[in-house]
Amino acid sequence: MNNIIYLIPFYILGAFPSGRLLGTIYGERVSQHGSGNIGATNVARVLGWRAGFTTLLLDLSKGLLAAWIGNTFWPEQLLGSLCGLAAVLGHCFSIPGYFKGGKGVATSLGVFIFFSPQSALLGILVFIFVYMQKKIVSLSSVIAAFVIPLSIMFLREEEFIFKVSFLISALVIFRHKENLTRLVRGEESMFKAGRD
Repeated sequence: MNNIIYLIPFYILGAFPSGRLLGTIYGERVSQHGSGNIGATNVARVLGWRAGFTTLLLDLSKGLLAAWIGNTFWPEQLLGSLCGLAAVLGHCFSIPGYFKGGKGVATSLGVFIFFSPQSALLGILVFIFVYMQKKIVSLSSVIAAFVIPLSIMFLREEEFIFKVSFLISALVIFRHKENLTRLVRGEESMFKAGRD
């Protein structure tokens, strides 16, 4: 139980509001436009693809950095892998955002890149394929999140890596519950970048 204390810095790292910061630089409150989300997709929708891509890189870096630091201190241990999960939780439920944050896709990808680059690459390819077919980011994200832990299991990575990756993917899918509801109703909108 005491080990949970070690995860707090990684939660704080994940809670860094990249999208909100970019919105401030651009003079916009991203949370008041589009979907109200501060993740890369809504930032791109409100501020354009450059700001969206920058947000994606920053959010991805949070997950990658958390996983790297955690596994440097606790190599081949569950605790080291949980640092990545803590960062995703921080991103999704950010204290600066009053426990509202992004959907966790980019931050999770950063963690997956560290855990299993092959599985992360497969997830990216699946995302691109689905997006090219449907032009719906949420659907692409959910399917990619579903595929990555299965790939990690197929590649026979360490069991604790599979367990943490499964939890991260489940969290990402859960964060898309409203999108999934709209998808079922046929109301989910296609992605369109804003100004640039």
